[in-house]
Amino acid sequence: MQTHTFQLPPFSIEVDGCRVDIIEVLKRELVTGETVYFVSVRINYKGIQSRVFPLLVRGNEDLINKLKVEITKVKFIEYAYGIEEVKRLIT
Repeated sequence: MQTHTFQLPPFSIEVDGCRVDIIEVLKRELVTGETVYFVSVRINYKGIQSRVFPLLVRGNEDLINKLKVEITKVKFIEYAYGIEEVKRLIT
């Protein structure tokens, strides 16, 4: 027997030390028969809340990997330009 986790959005998860709010999840089936999900997310980085933005993912692992990429981008911006530039760009 397989166990499934079921959560109703909105809910939060932690990825790379940042809280990520999952606002909405839309399931779609492509013409090829593959299932994809449009996930609306918001990243909370050092007290700065980003705009809500969409990610197209194929599953939970793909979502986590894409969130890690987005958080890494924010960290690079902070490293290169400072926290004020992060605030300006993501809000």
